[in-house]
Amino acid sequence: MNSDTNSPTPIDPQLTGNPAGLTAQSLTVLPTRRAHDDAEADDDDGERNMGSEKRQKLNLWKCKQCREARKKCFPADRVWPQKCNRCIAHRPEPLDCSEPELNNRKRGPNLNSKTRDKEKDNTTNKSPQPPKRTQTTALTSETQESPSRESTVDGEEGGSTDGTEIYERPKRTEVVASKGLKREFPGAPAPEPPKTSISKEDWRPSSCYQTLGEGEFRILKLAPGKKDDKNISCSFVIASVNKPMKYEAISYLWGVPNQKSMTINLADPHGKSHQIFIRSHLYEALKFLRHPSKTRSFWVDALCINYGSLDKAEKNSQTAMKRYVFRNAENLCFWLGEDEPSKTALRFVPQILDPLGIDKLVRDVAAVDNWLAFVTLLKNPVFGRLWLLQEVAVASNATLHSGPVSIHYQDLVDAVAIFKSFHKELHLLLRSTTSNRKDLFDRKITMAERFIEVSTNALRVTTTQDRAPRTQRLLSLEALVSYLSELKSTNPLDRIYSVLAIAKDGPKLDERTLTLDEHDDLRINYGARVVEVYQIFVIRAIDLSHSLDIICRHWASPDDTLPTWVSSLQFSQPEFDSIVSERTEADSLVGLPDHNTYHASRGTVATFRVFPTHETGMRRSLFARGMRLDTISRLAPRATEGLILYEWLELGGCQKHETKQGTVRYEVPESFWRTLVADRGPNGTMTPSWYSIAFGYCLLHLTPTGDINTNRLIRESEEESSLIVDFLQRVQSIIWNRKLLVSKENRWLGLAPTAAEEGDVICVLYGCSVPVLLRPVKEEERVVAWLLVGECYVHGIMDGEAIEAADMYREEEFELR
Repeated sequence: MNSDTNSPTPIDPQLTGNPAGLTAQSLTVLPTRRAHDDAEADDDDGERNMGSEKRQKLNLWKCKQCREARKKCFPADRVWPQKCNRCIAHRPEPLDCSEPELNNRKRGPNLNSKTRDKEKDNTTNKSPQPPKRTQTTALTSETQESPSRESTVDGEEGGSTDGTEIYERPKRTEVVASKGLKREFPGAPAPEPPKTSISKEDWRPSSCYQTLGEGEFRILKLAPGKKDDKNISCSFVIASVNKPMKYEAISYLWGVPNQKSMTINLADPHGKSHQIFIRSHLYEALKFLRHPSKTRSFWVDALCINYGSLDKAEKNSQTAMKRYVFRNAENLCFWLGEDEPSKTALRFVPQILDPLGIDKLVRDVAAVDNWLAFVTLLKNPVFGRLWLLQEVAVASNATLHSGPVSIHYQDLVDAVAIFKSFHKELHLLLRSTTSNRKDLFDRKITMAERFIEVSTNALRVTTTQDRAPRTQRLLSLEALVSYLSELKSTNPLDRIYSVLAIAKDGPKLDERTLTLDEHDDLRINYGARVVEVYQIFVIRAIDLSHSLDIICRHWASPDDTLPTWVSSLQFSQPEFDSIVSERTEADSLVGLPDHNTYHASRGTVATFRVFPTHETGMRRSLFARGMRLDTISRLAPRATEGLILYEWLELGGCQKHETKQGTVRYEVPESFWRTLVADRGPNGTMTPSWYSIAFGYCLLHLTPTGDINTNRLIRESEEESSLIVDFLQRVQSIIWNRKLLVSKENRWLGLAPTAAEEGDVICVLYGCSVPVLLRPVKEEERVVAWLLVGECYVHGIMDGEAIEAADMYREEEFELR
């Protein structure tokens, strides 16, 4: 993005403003204005306004066709080569649209976006004595060793006073302080940002941000300071592919705008210092990571990218360069915060990694507080952000930091693997000593485990014949988006953009210019509409996998403009700042890409087309072929929090019988208890036959209202029967917030999504591993299209039985809107 020339230069609070104590006597008296002067001025203003309105009508961005026809050209924010709506809709054939141009209201050609920027640059260059760009040559004193897997606490020698060994913090040779760093007078207030939609933490003075050329990026020079010094000062230098320099990168949780902000001093190329707002997490990271006597070089996205500019060009290009920037950083400092549980957990990691002491450690009552701190660490919000995952995945070396304590990232990876291996032992330890045993089943821990798993396994670095390192991307974009659907991103577009750099089918990066392939329709573009990007992703996923499973996975951020074949997250994602986050919805039936659990379409490939065939930024229709099998005749209420309701037992055909001896027994159809577990065991294995015995036990422990409270039975059975716990956990993963269905013609039993209604149609689409529910869209009693309600489980047709009996059903094409 170009330098933010549109943002006002911040005003030095010491030089302007209305000083306190200003009196009326000190003001200059202005001449009195007469009434007829106002009248004359109004006439002149009226004439000027009429002319201004005419000129403003001409001063619009229009394509050649719309300008000649004197018609409006929409959408106004389109990016070429996207055509305007008028040219696309023109009949009998579309018009030859052109790049939008701005009428310059003068003699000469109209200005397109490129010539406008060129003229602006020429005008800027004619100003007297423009600031020179800081040279990008690397400082000779910036030699630095790669951080090792040893770490310490600052200010401590060797170990802690309690006998716990603490890793030494990775040592790095620091760079010399750059010239031009200048501190603002501490008492001076920070300038007020302009009144725009940009938050004050994202607003930046344009004078600090020089325009970046191709392959260039900014490096933050962080001035030295002591820990108790609240003033943080920094400036920028320009680095590039051709003139690299040594630097480190910082990953951290951005936080919520305006929640808590701090000020730092940022120097412009002239050495003038400006106070700017930053979020508290970044302020803490800079304060602890700076050196007491030397300048350190960092790349920090919130500062090195000018997010405050209304122009998206720099944000697009610099975001695409993140993979290069993090990969070439000497170290990635992953900031966790300065809370005590995180510090305790990092100090505890070396004990977890001790192979001779781990068996004793998982049973040691004295270690309970340390294990709880480790669990709290895994629930840290940093492990729930999509962008942070990419940053760690591409980094050549990474260290974790909490206040003054630090360890190597790989040590955490190994500790989490050991933690998972001893999960049952730790559950017994916490159950016997504390009431916090539920923490081990917190969904946030699962999210952290996925974060760590993908960050370490998404890429593989190999060596070519000439000994040059080569990075191989192992996971598809569809797999990454699906597997990481529970992780969060502030911008809905980042559901896709945040993992493009580590996806094997993501856009290729030109290592010379650090730009993405401009012909790739999924290149980073923050000016694009969410519906446009999401539809392109789904179409590409279907085209590459020859499967329609992606339309059943809940991954998209909720958006009213999305078609039903782009499946959004049904319920809000768990908040990391909550005490305990439980399951919000059942597991997907289609599973992950290339790991199908069912085969309802029996190996057929997706037969589909999209209309309109070209991207318009609007909702499109997906046409898919398949068969209509049955309709829903009855539905039981959804299983809130995994509760098996009395209505389910009744609809499923469970019958209660009293024997002559006065005992009670239940007759349970096999189709019903198999439906409760979707006829599979954990991880898609064959259904254990003892599940029927476990369900019979549950029927003997009904609530007074005749329901089966799965949560209560799990708590009561933990000490008595692990089989009952395993069975009920499987049931919860399948029925949570789903409804029980019965079909009309075949009397099939199954499970439907929350949005299902009686009358919805059960279909098998070619290339989709599970059946789906479709809802007809009617016009004058005629079905003109279909809405995708979601995936469903229907007992008896999950392994291709309907395809085998294809002669009983009619193949047709469904238009999904």
